[in-house]
Amino acid sequence: MDFQDLFKLRPVYAFDVNNGKISYVMRDKIPSVYIHGEGKVPLEDVYAEDVEWITDKKLAIIGDPGGSEKREIYIYDRNKVFPLLKDQYDNFGTYFINEDKFLFISNRDGKTLHLYLYDKGDIIQVSKGDDPVESYCLSPSKKRVVYSQGIYNNDLYVYDLDRGEVISKISYPNSEETVSLYCFKDEDNFLFISNKDNYFDIYNFNIGKGEISEVIKSEHEKYEVVHIANKIIYTEDVYGDFKIKIHKGNELVTEGFNSYLTPDQDYVYYIGSTYNRHFDLYRVNIFTGKIERLTNSMDDIKGDFVKPKVVKYESEGGIEINALLYEKGGEDKGVVYIHGGPDWECTNSFNPEIQFLVDRGFKVICPNYRGSTGYGRRFNHLNDKDLGGGDLKDVINSAKLLGVKKLAVTGASYGGYLTMMAVTKYPDMWCSAAAVVPFVNWFTEKKFEREVLQQYDEIKMGNDENLLRDRSPIFFIDNIKSPLLILAGENDPRCPAEETRQVIEKLKERNIEVEYKIYEDEGHGFSKIENYVDSIKRVVEFIERHCK
Repeated sequence: MDFQDLFKLRPVYAFDVNNGKISYVMRDKIPSVYIHGEGKVPLEDVYAEDVEWITDKKLAIIGDPGGSEKREIYIYDRNKVFPLLKDQYDNFGTYFINEDKFLFISNRDGKTLHLYLYDKGDIIQVSKGDDPVESYCLSPSKKRVVYSQGIYNNDLYVYDLDRGEVISKISYPNSEETVSLYCFKDEDNFLFISNKDNYFDIYNFNIGKGEISEVIKSEHEKYEVVHIANKIIYTEDVYGDFKIKIHKGNELVTEGFNSYLTPDQDYVYYIGSTYNRHFDLYRVNIFTGKIERLTNSMDDIKGDFVKPKVVKYESEGGIEINALLYEKGGEDKGVVYIHGGPDWECTNSFNPEIQFLVDRGFKVICPNYRGSTGYGRRFNHLNDKDLGGGDLKDVINSAKLLGVKKLAVTGASYGGYLTMMAVTKYPDMWCSAAAVVPFVNWFTEKKFEREVLQQYDEIKMGNDENLLRDRSPIFFIDNIKSPLLILAGENDPRCPAEETRQVIEKLKERNIEVEYKIYEDEGHGFSKIENYVDSIKRVVEFIERHCK
């Protein structure tokens, strides 16, 4: 594989299926909508993000112009696309009740993300309070909706759409309760996920009786669950492999990062990726276990792709940290690759940046630092009020496993933040560094990031000014010794481009060389194919050039 091959990659980002008819969002020049077997939907100059069948001929599309997270809702009908809900707000996560009525999530109150009902042009707020809605699902009759609301302490609400009121609530202290899109077993029973006992486990709630029963419990996280043909299908995260399993049955899919479980007829459809294949749409027959791949993200691209292996090491405080290690053997230089989030993890999925680095003689480690997902609620909260502290030490300690003479560091989003922390707090370690869509100043980040992240950061980091200053790389820019590359998106609402500009201005004042690029019409990540390819090429070549 070479950089030109990246133009051929066509990963699938989202999809929907209705009685075997499939639509999906696939990368083209920009993320675009396709109907399987029919072709491309004519939606121009909008980054497609999600799709939903309303009828077997009518399609709802979520689009995001410029990546600014002011998403719009469109309708595709009779070979034409027209806007249904297009205003200054962020509107997404639709579920259509009929052609004129649908549920969706929006920030239209200006404070957080709420659940709303669109009814023939009227918009009714369903969820109340100050906390954001994270997920929801609709009953078979489409008269009841269950939604999860909160940040790290989510409760579940059962809402009767006819009566316009909450009829049940599930709440455990200091835990998160969430639902998948297809959570209902029947009108009175739905499946939900809770980490009240540390790991995300699966439970059943009977609405009429108000009774909760345990369904699936294990020492691994469960992230999605659906009910189909009296079978419970779920994903279980085992050290970065999101396996798809049948309750009291076999493993249907044993490796890779697999998500968006969607039942239809005798199949569960899903998007899956492994270290050697990008995200494709698959379906698995729940009776035979046969797996079919329905798209071709790789266009027959071949490469000497390296499978990561799970490694463990001890960090500060005697905490055990898991990581994914990529190596061919004999490397004398390495890269610490820092995942974003921080509520995320290293997964066994296709990462062209890592594969390019390995192909150029680098050993690469991706640490699941404290605060990562995948290892239970307690581990996920070990970096509370300590972002850029203990998690940074976990990142630094991961470098010891590489055992190389020259070392680079890179990451995106929160990984970009920790990259900047690494080069300012541990400046002598690195031969080069590449920070992608980072933030660098807690004071300006908390002021200008989008509203729901402001809520999140209040809980996760707090307001101690001394701590915020100590954990803001912008105040320690003079410490940087390694060559630095920074990439940002002009319209990013999560880590605004202003964060990158602060670094550029500071370094220019001190005549310190910095390479940078702020991509126009891009948000938190790069959607245009030329920008996506350019960003990967810049990071890989920059690290290689300065770490020979």
